[in-house]
Amino acid sequence: MTSPVAHLLPTVAVEGAGVVRIADYQPGSSYGPRELIDFEFLWLLRGSAIWTVHAPGPIIGPRIVAPVSLLPGTLLLAPTGAVDSFTWDRATPSRHAWAHFRVTDPADLPEPGTWPLTRDLTSAPFLAALCRYLEVLGGQQSSDARRRSDQLLGLLLDLFVRGPLDEPAAALPALVAAATTVTARIWAVEGVRLVEVHELATATSVSVGHLYRVFREHYGLGPARVLELVRLSRAAVMLQRSNASLTEVAAACGFANAYHLSRRFRTAYDGPPGAYRRVAARSDPMAPVRAAGLLPVAHVLTAEDD
Repeated sequence: MTSPVAHLLPTVAVEGAGVVRIADYQPGSSYGPRELIDFEFLWLLRGSAIWTVHAPGPIIGPRIVAPVSLLPGTLLLAPTGAVDSFTWDRATPSRHAWAHFRVTDPADLPEPGTWPLTRDLTSAPFLAALCRYLEVLGGQQSSDARRRSDQLLGLLLDLFVRGPLDEPAAALPALVAAATTVTARIWAVEGVRLVEVHELATATSVSVGHLYRVFREHYGLGPARVLELVRLSRAAVMLQRSNASLTEVAAACGFANAYHLSRRFRTAYDGPPGAYRRVAARSDPMAPVRAAGLLPVAHVLTAEDD
């Protein structure tokens, strides 16, 4: 029977992985140089390490990679063909998890050198969760655990090399990211409300005019309209997925009253909230946000609710 995990994403097929293992090193230990005949995923659980590439393989390309500092929360993909070595933390014992594997069909991978050598697990919690589950499977001896490890390593590899894994805030212009973060903090403390443009300008140490120019340059909209579209998308989600009254929706999404919400809702959704609720099951509540290119902004603001 095929595991449902195999259908989560188009994964890269890997073989020979077995299960993830754990290794411990005393302070000041070293390993290598060694030549990799396959790929290796490695992530630190405790301590630190310096990873040095002495001779890059074809995956890295012709350049020599500078030593890379590895800390807990860093996932390393050491590529086949490279000659590398590790120097472990000089002050404290280190522990890492690792798995070797072969890619069944190298054509499944993007062009060599187009993906990073490390990923930050703290900013990609879904990758961290896969790593933790692989650690659990590493303590099991069954053939099912071995097969599932191969499936999950293929999924992990696919996500690692293809992404996209950039944090939403990283996809935003610096001033937009700063204004969005300010708004998120206000909403987290005070609840969702109208945040005045002058508040954002003061908090980000720029003039109101400059803040308008940056938002309009990137989105064709001023900051007030950007944040209003996000608040309206929240209202659309509530209309779609709750029995809250229009008055309750308005209060939860920072509108003065139901009339104010209805008037502004029409501008984005081409109809009143009541009509939207009747057809909401067939609607995308994020459609106006998506059309304006504001999904990264909305994602940052929503993530602060968690």
